[in-house]
Amino acid sequence: MRSLIILSTLLAVGLAVPFEVLSSRSLTEREEAQLAERHSQGWSWHEKNNNNPTCPANGNLPATGYLSPTLMVPIAASAPNIAFGSTQNPIITPNNFCTIFNLVIPGSAVGKTCTLEFLFPSFPKQTKSPTVYNGPGHFTFTGYAFDSGATLKTTYNNQPPPGPSPPQPPAVLAPGNAYIINVGDCGIQPGQTSMTVSGKLCSTDTTFIFRQSSDVCPIGFFVVIS
Repeated sequence: MRSLIILSTLLAVGLAVPFEVLSSRSLTEREEAQLAERHSQGWSWHEKNNNNPTCPANGNLPATGYLSPTLMVPIAASAPNIAFGSTQNPIITPNNFCTIFNLVIPGSAVGKTCTLEFLFPSFPKQTKSPTVYNGPGHFTFTGYAFDSGATLKTTYNNQPPPGPSPPQPPAVLAPGNAYIINVGDCGIQPGQTSMTVSGKLCSTDTTFIFRQSSDVCPIGFFVVIS
């Protein structure tokens, strides 16, 4: 019952605000549900109609040597003590919902460079991941202390301790682009087997809901190790 209440809250906040699905026309709720169902079943519009989409410039991942989030947890100012748990569909709404992303740096990254990227192909031409995006596109990315990422019990009032944030993140995130959020030493020390890095994505003016995916044209946060 609790999970149903949480899901209802997410949907109410995500769909009560005005939004625009990035396509040639607005999708109906039924069409959005069909897209989500097809995605969960592994069905791909691209597999049938567009096997080789053109991804945004620098919007591809290397064959190896990249990391995807291990945990994504929404938090909400309007429900500061509710733990929404894990999601595959990050949600950001103006001054309310943020999503925390955890990535785990392996011990093999000692002395290497980590590039935090946000890849944002447009829907449906470049990604099969259903995307809700409406607003000017201003976002903030706030870092947490190393090895103190979100858990399934994380809430707005119980966030990880603050840590370093990217010094010069992009001012706007817009579909059809690939962004470098930060570049630097991976930070993991000799003898460490792994280290969790995490941060939250928020916005003051934009609604953004998507499905993190590395399929076709990747969408979401990734760390490339070099």
